[in-house]
Amino acid sequence: MSQGSDTQNQGEEAVKRNSRPEMAMLLDAITECVFVSNRETMLFMNGAAKALFTDTDAENISDLSYFMGWVFPEDRVLLQQKLENCLEGKSDGGTFEFRFLVNSTEMRWFRGTVKPVVWEGHEAVVASLYDVTDQKEVAHAHDRSEQLFQNIFRITPEVMLLSSLTDGRIFDVNPAFLNVFGYRRDDVIGRTSEALGIWADSTFLNRFVEELKMTVSMTNVPATVRTRGNMIRHFQLNAQKIDHAGEQLLLLIGRDVTDELIQAQELQRSKDSAELANRAKSEFLANMSHELRTPLNAILGFAEILRDQIIGPIGNDRYCEYAQDIHESGTHLLSIINDILDLSKVEAGRLEAYLHWIDPTNSLDMCMTLVQQRAFENDITLEKDMDETVELEADQRLIKQIGLNLLSNAVKFTEPGGHVKMCLSRTGNAGLCLSISDTGIGMTPDEIKIAKRPFGQVDTSLSKRHEGSGLGLPLVTAFTEKLNATMTIDSQPGIGTRVNILFPPEKVREKVKDSYEDESLDQI
Repeated sequence: MSQGSDTQNQGEEAVKRNSRPEMAMLLDAITECVFVSNRETMLFMNGAAKALFTDTDAENISDLSYFMGWVFPEDRVLLQQKLENCLEGKSDGGTFEFRFLVNSTEMRWFRGTVKPVVWEGHEAVVASLYDVTDQKEVAHAHDRSEQLFQNIFRITPEVMLLSSLTDGRIFDVNPAFLNVFGYRRDDVIGRTSEALGIWADSTFLNRFVEELKMTVSMTNVPATVRTRGNMIRHFQLNAQKIDHAGEQLLLLIGRDVTDELIQAQELQRSKDSAELANRAKSEFLANMSHELRTPLNAILGFAEILRDQIIGPIGNDRYCEYAQDIHESGTHLLSIINDILDLSKVEAGRLEAYLHWIDPTNSLDMCMTLVQQRAFENDITLEKDMDETVELEADQRLIKQIGLNLLSNAVKFTEPGGHVKMCLSRTGNAGLCLSISDTGIGMTPDEIKIAKRPFGQVDTSLSKRHEGSGLGLPLVTAFTEKLNATMTIDSQPGIGTRVNILFPPEKVREKVKDSYEDESLDQI
C-alpha cells in the first residue's frame, strides 16, 4: 500500500509541475491510474487508467458522466462530492475508496486521492487511484476466519485455552473452561495455568510444552486436572502452535474423558468376571461329566449283562426289555455327557487336535455304519459318494465326530422315505469338501443361527419328537475350526439341508500306498 501511495504522489506532483506533452509519457509509466478532469470533461487518462475500459468504451470516456456510469451506484455520490469539494477549494478530498466496473465485466475496489491542479490554464482535478481488491479480499477472508474461530471458541463444549508458548500467560479462555474450573474471566486472563493450579501433576505442563516446541501439534495426550471443587478429572488434550503477530501461542483443547474411562474400566471388569464365570462353568461341567460317566458306564455294563443274559437266563422276557430300555437311555445320556465334556473343552481352550495324514474314508465309513440301523428303522435311504484317492491332514477322532454328528442330525430331522447322502470330493482349488445332504425339514436363516448356538434347538414338531442336547452343530463348528477348515450350511424349509466342510489345499494330498500307518479307530 505504501508503494502505491508513493507512486500516486509522484503522479500528482508531475501533473502540478508540468503541463508539457512530455508529461503524458511520464504518467504512462506509472502503474497507478491517473485521471485529470473538470466538472464535465475527462481531460486526461494515463495508460493504466485506459486499461480499465474496453477499446469501445475508451472512445467515449472524454465525457465525465460516461465515466461516472461505471462507478458503483452507491459510491457515485461520494466520488462526485469529492471532485466538487476539490474544485471549489473546500478540501483536497483525502483518501477514499469506491467500486468500479472494469472492462464492463468485473467489479473492483479502488483507493485514491484527488488534488486541485491547473491544466492548460484551467482549473481541474487530478485523481490518482490504485486497485485494492486483492487486499480487501485477503482482509475479508481473515475477518471471516477470525469470526469463525471466535464462534467455535465460544460455543464448543470442550475446554479451550489460548496462551503464550514462551511464558504461559493466558490470553483467552472459552466459557467451557470457566465453567469446568469455576473461575471468572478476569481471574484467568494474564495469569498462567500453573498459577491457577489446574494441573494435578505440577510437572506435566513443562514436559508438555517442551515436547510441543519440537513439533507443531500434539493429539490425544492424557492429563489429570483439578476442576471446580478440587475434583480430579481425566482429560484428553490436543495442542497446536499458532504464530500470531510474531509471537508463538499455544492453543490447548481438552475433553473430559473421565466418564468414558470409568465405563471402560467397568466394562473390562464385567468382561473379566464373565470370562472367569465361563471358565468356572466349563470346569464344573468337565468335572461333573467325569463324575457322571463313571457310574453311568457301570449302569450300561450291568444293563447289557441283563439284556444279553450273560450270566444266565432271567426267566421273564419283560426284564430283558426293561434292560434294553435302560441301556438305550443310558447310552443317550452318555452321548449328551460326552458332548457337554467336549463343549467345555472348547470353551476352556483345552480342545486338542492331533494332526497327521489319514485316510478320511475309514472314519466316515464307520460313521455310516453307526447310523445305518437308525436310518433303517426310520425308512431313510443312506447313500455315499467318496473320493478314495486322497489323504487328509487331520485328527481322526475329530473327523469321526464331525461325520457322526452331521449324519445323526440328518437322519434325525429327515422324515420316513427320505434320503441322506455323504460325499467326499475334491474342490476346484485342489481342496477337499465333505458334505452331508438330506431331504429333511430344512431351516430358515434365523433357525440356522439358533442351531449353531450351544444348546440351541429349532422349535419344530420333529425336534420335539427327537430329543437332543442342541450341541451337535456347535461342536461340529468348533471341531471344523480346530482343523483349519470352514463350514457352510445351505438349507430351505421343506426341501432339505446341505452342510459342507471345506478343507484348504495344503491339508490335502494324493493317497500314497504305505505312506502312513493304519491306526485303530477309537470307539465312540
